[in-house]
Amino acid sequence: MIAGQAAAQSSAFSGSANDAYDYCRRMAKNHYENFPIASIFIPGSKRKHFYAAYAFMRTADDFADNEALDITQRLQLLLQWQSKLDACYRGIADEPIFVALRETVRTCGIPKDYFDQLLNAFKVDLFKNTYQNFDELLEYCSFSANPVGRIVLCILGYNSHPEKELFYSATDSICTALQLTNHWQDVFVDLRKSRCYLPQDEMVRFSYSVHDMSNKKINTQFANLMAFQVHRARDFFLKGKSVLSYLKRPERYEIILIWLGGMRILEKLEKNNYDVHNRRPEIGVVDAIRILYRMITFK
Repeated sequence: MIAGQAAAQSSAFSGSANDAYDYCRRMAKNHYENFPIASIFIPGSKRKHFYAAYAFMRTADDFADNEALDITQRLQLLLQWQSKLDACYRGIADEPIFVALRETVRTCGIPKDYFDQLLNAFKVDLFKNTYQNFDELLEYCSFSANPVGRIVLCILGYNSHPEKELFYSATDSICTALQLTNHWQDVFVDLRKSRCYLPQDEMVRFSYSVHDMSNKKINTQFANLMAFQVHRARDFFLKGKSVLSYLKRPERYEIILIWLGGMRILEKLEKNNYDVHNRRPEIGVVDAIRILYRMITFK
């Protein structure tokens, strides 16, 4: 569904909060880029909040990536979405996503700043398509990925935990790792959108140019560059691993599955000798079985 069409359809909403949550659930289940979200490991009372947050983020992402619109039109949609978010936090909502989100932020105590940061990341994607060094990319991850983990912690009830800063720090590392993994998995997908998340100074260091990338050149230099990126992403996963043992069951298993899934993508990148052009790594049935086994035996 084109993002503009989704917004137009939702504007006529006049149902209850439960209807709004059901709308968000259907979006999460049916979206073409959907990933497992709020599985059986998430208590039923909290699952709807994941759907509301996901629907908000998914729609904003669709606005930013809608190639049928020019950048000015996409920016306008994101600015309108920002205005609706501002109104939502004032208690005003007349579209299903925001009716649901209004209830979620009230119930879970989610700071507005987390959603603001995510919208800023989508705006950045419209105008910034390269990163000069890793510090720039890390800063981007701090508002494009890390707020997602903090929203998850709020929904799960850890925002009032005595050790919440420890949880936040660890989930920031995991979310940064997931964002980096997605970038390296999608190097050539992003290239079609005129985006390159590989730090430019590191491309120079490994003697791999934008011209090489444009020509889909998969050589030793590219493999070495990607091996460096994969190693660093894995370090971020490991840095955040400690928090997993402190999470409560059963939602602990949900986060472990996500962590293991990201690590598995990195393994497949290595196994394919980093050829993400011809063999983009994805989680298949065999991988899912492997991940479930690792979850059961996770330490």
